[in-house]
Amino acid sequence: MTNLLWYIIVAVISAGIAACTIYTKRNVYKVSTLIVFYLFASTITWVGEFIVLGFFNSYAYKTGLFTDTWAQNLLGHLLLNTTMYPAAAIVMAAYSLRNAWISVVVAIFVLIEYLFGRVGFYEHHWWRYYMSVITIVAFILISRSWFLKMNQKRYGLTRYITFYFIAMIIIHTHAPILLLSGKQYYQMSFINTLADNLNRSSIIIIFTYHLVESFFIVLCVCILKKWYWKLLPFIFAPAVQIIFTKMNILVIQDSWKLIYTVFIYEISIAIFILIEKYSLKPDSWSFEKIVQGSK
Repeated sequence: MTNLLWYIIVAVISAGIAACTIYTKRNVYKVSTLIVFYLFASTITWVGEFIVLGFFNSYAYKTGLFTDTWAQNLLGHLLLNTTMYPAAAIVMAAYSLRNAWISVVVAIFVLIEYLFGRVGFYEHHWWRYYMSVITIVAFILISRSWFLKMNQKRYGLTRYITFYFIAMIIIHTHAPILLLSGKQYYQMSFINTLADNLNRSSIIIIFTYHLVESFFIVLCVCILKKWYWKLLPFIFAPAVQIIFTKMNILVIQDSWKLIYTVFIYEISIAIFILIEKYSLKPDSWSFEKIVQGSK
């Protein structure tokens, strides 16, 4: 529990910094815009972690709560990559901090990585510190640039890409939580063989599926304008989960029921539709006002 406590401390501090940033900048940017950007930045880190850790096993989080290595990895990922990276991104973007501040962010992140490694809360496999430096710099530069772009062009491809990442994190979040709580998991024999771990293979399957499903949801909600298109995700998502269950790809256990998973999907889709409806709309909060307010 000592390991987990420090993960929670870092996560809470990071989330607190992000919350303070959103509050102090609420008169410059719409709160909904800042929340959307936070979710966007979180999803960027989730996708990066999925590739670097999920596929290539680059390092390991030692949360100490689970005996299974990949359960610990998943919990560490959820705590840190949903708080540290997006918090840094929103601070850099909302306060329009110059490039010199990137060095400060890099120093803090790498110091935490080093200290966690020294006390056994984290370990490198083939990953190296210079890779962390490159990753952090690239993430800050890309996310900060996208923040300006999504405020300047609240329409078309920019808006669609932004909401693709929002859809992804909203519909996927429940999957690792249910997996860690022992309620359900996903399996496919060839992926199970390659991954050699149930938690790892389950996340690879459902994360990959959600990457595809997010395209469909954005198409129906953001691109196709008629109201009836928005009903399709409410039918499609539960139908796929039912099919997965019939094919024994989705395995329900520990008194959990498929209807609970379906209900969570429906709520997640409804939340996404509400966020999309009230966020990043072209209005009087012009890009020029944002630029002036950030000075």
